[in-house]
Amino acid sequence: SFKEIVIKSEFKKCVKAINLYKGKPWLTDDQLDGLYEDFTDFGERSLLENNQEFLARLNKWQVDENTLNGDQNPVVNIIDFDNWLANSFTAINQYRVDTPGGVKSCIIPDVVLLVNGMPIVVIECKDVNSYTSDPMHQAIEQMLRYADMREQEGSNLKEGEPKLFYTNQLMVATHGDDCKFGSITSFEQYYYNWKTIYPDTTPYIDNTTLQHRKQEQLVQGMLKPQNLLDLTLNFTLFMDSGKKRIKVIARYQQYRAVN
Repeated sequence: SFKEIVIKSEFKKCVKAINLYKGKPWLTDDQLDGLYEDFTDFGERSLLENNQEFLARLNKWQVDENTLNGDQNPVVNIIDFDNWLANSFTAINQYRVDTPGGVKSCIIPDVVLLVNGMPIVVIECKDVNSYTSDPMHQAIEQMLRYADMREQEGSNLKEGEPKLFYTNQLMVATHGDDCKFGSITSFEQYYYNWKTIYPDTTPYIDNTTLQHRKQEQLVQGMLKPQNLLDLTLNFTLFMDSGKKRIKVIARYQQYRAVN
């Protein structure tokens, strides 16, 4: 269903597979259904509050019982941060989400990256043409519209679907030669390039363009699965800036220096 934002079948399959007791899955189907609700329903709060709550639950969440060994209130892994290979990583082109009651019937981000069925990264791709003189600006504006976060004075119209961004960790805007990232609270002046492929040392060369551009650099440096999980767990924070609360992601030099 295009109303399904976190893919339920993938979420349940993956969470079941990464929670083992003596090599056997211990979560029941009812518990998995409950966990799906816990990671899709955060109440009637703002996008930022729900996004922060998602990370809090991701770091430590419990169910009532491990029915295999009788442990009460065991901690559940929703993402296995210790063994990144145990998780499912999926890239979906043209990820349609229906927007009932919105200006348009749906939104369709160009690329969405999912971990264990949860949309973690949204990527908007533009090109330079007769209609788009500033593709980076257009890509960022498009993502703000998808998240229903454009500042439009006096307008209460629903432009997008904030639920797509409850689990989001990175917003990426690209037009081939250039590529920048931000968080759900970033406006255009706070989108940045990622200028390292650390910990890799050999640049990835695209087979079609035969180039390593800012786009390939960000993909290799940030979106490589183990790097993406590391950034999510260890290099993301929420802080107050003036009268606003914002979500901050480390810059490339901080990530490299700390590690």
